[in-house]
Amino acid sequence: MNAKKGYYSIVQYVPDLGRAESVNIGVLLFVAETQYCEVRMSRENGRVRHFFGISGVDLKRLTDFKRSFVDRIEAERLNLTSVEHLEKFIHTRGNQIQLTEPRFVKVMEACNNQLDRLFEELVGIESKSERVNLGAKLKQRFEKAGITDRLKTDVSLRVPVLEREIRVPYGYQNGKFHLLQPVRFKALSVDSNVNLACVYSLEGQSLHNYHDSELGELKLNVIGSFRGEGREAISDVRRVLASNDVKLWTEGDLPTLIDEIRRNGKKIL
Repeated sequence: MNAKKGYYSIVQYVPDLGRAESVNIGVLLFVAETQYCEVRMSRENGRVRHFFGISGVDLKRLTDFKRSFVDRIEAERLNLTSVEHLEKFIHTRGNQIQLTEPRFVKVMEACNNQLDRLFEELVGIESKSERVNLGAKLKQRFEKAGITDRLKTDVSLRVPVLEREIRVPYGYQNGKFHLLQPVRFKALSVDSNVNLACVYSLEGQSLHNYHDSELGELKLNVIGSFRGEGREAISDVRRVLASNDVKLWTEGDLPTLIDEIRRNGKKIL
């Protein structure tokens, strides 16, 4: 297939336009040669909920925003005949769904396949079933190891410095309270995985500087699932997390983590 000139723009959720903090929730791909203009949006809002702590009515509003945005692209498709027209459309965006400036991409395959690839690399939000499978795997391993009496589950924390509530599925006490956060580093690009690691690294730093009235001092641990346990991605993610004293455990490290909890974790009363 002959290469075609394409442009992609990342769809971002920006709850406060003044602060300009964002989460990637979709990708738009535009190929003028074939009049292709499609957008792929995340089906779930879990990542937004995790980063910004929104819930209830705000989550429903976000879902409505996403649906409205897809409808708007459908309505505007015939008017988007050049990258200049796309840029003009982007500059008209005024609500919490924003688009980045178009970036060039050489399209070497079917446009839909290229869009899927960009979505996986730049958004990479796993399906609900995949998240459940990772959580179910940990639950099964912890139960089989007989350490559930040392694990606190469904830990919720309101951290002032983060200005939001975080939820972590597991934690155990060993001098500090160790939060165990499963994270899937499944993007095709190492840079995308590193960017995700940066988010958790900064979150870990904030948690380490916060003393919870019930749990005491906190330490964030990330249980990472990687694409084929790629060594390069693991090494880079480990380095980024370690810069703020966040411990990375891969799925291969689970026996060591389980042994650590068994030997040093205090029983939950």
